Amino acid sequence: MLLVVLAWGTNFTAMKIGLEELPPLLFVGLRFAILTPLILLFPRPAGWWPILGIGAFINTGQFAFLFSAMQADVTAGLASLILQSQAPLTIILAALVYGERVRRVQAAGIGLACAGLALFGVAGGGNVTTAGLGLVLCGALSWACGNLVLRRLPGIDMTALFIWASLVPPLPMLALSLTFEGPAPLPAIAALSAQGWLAVGYVAFISTVLGFSIWGALLSRHPAAAVTPFALLIPVVGVSVAAVALGETITPGEGLAALVVLAGLALAVFGQRRRRP
Repeated sequence: MLLVVLAWGTNFTAMKIGLEELPPLLFVGLRFAILTPLILLFPRPAGWWPILGIGAFINTGQFAFLFSAMQADVTAGLASLILQSQAPLTIILAALVYGERVRRVQAAGIGLACAGLALFGVAGGGNVTTAGLGLVLCGALSWACGNLVLRRLPGIDMTALFIWASLVPPLPMLALSLTFEGPAPLPAIAALSAQGWLAVGYVAFISTVLGFSIWGALLSRHPAAAVTPFALLIPVVGVSVAAVALGETITPGEGLAALVVLAGLALAVFGQRRRRP
């Protein structure tokens, strides 16, 4: 899980670097297109519905919203924090869909995290706009929906699952890119620098193949309460790496909002643990 934290925490800086050369929807399509040849190495691990579910919610929805937000409306460090609202959203959706119990302390944590997110709207530091906040939250909701799919896939080869799910995003993202980002995706790809290709490769292989494979395997074998708390370390790595590599800083108001969000997330994900003697 700590390897996942390191992979995903550094991943946001790689995304920001790639978005300097690629529009967001084309970036999403390209990162998964380069993974599709790997399906020749893995037999199909599940039926088509789980593959389509993961491909639609996690591979497509999450990153289409996240990349669109990160292009201009939110810094890499704050994106790594706000996206972790997937944890309480997963708890809420699991209660609604699977009837899992939500304890009062969890509900309090979710409320506190929501208050922290609202503070970002009034912090006025310029590192996140209202539109950017909304887009990242939509990405978090997509990730949470994907987590519900993962919870029903114990014993599945998660590496094979995420590689096969990479078949879903490329064509829809290419079509959306042609519609909203201009008719020249091939020249944009041809003009990518070595740094741009490294960023695309990093988010494709380190984030998707390595990170989500381990995350999915852990989530399918262990209770969500034992796995999701580690996600709270991702913003720590994300903000730190973005500060060193990109020179990002946050204002005092945004720092306060971040602490409130982290406190709420900690309360939400640890709230279903009972104290033991």
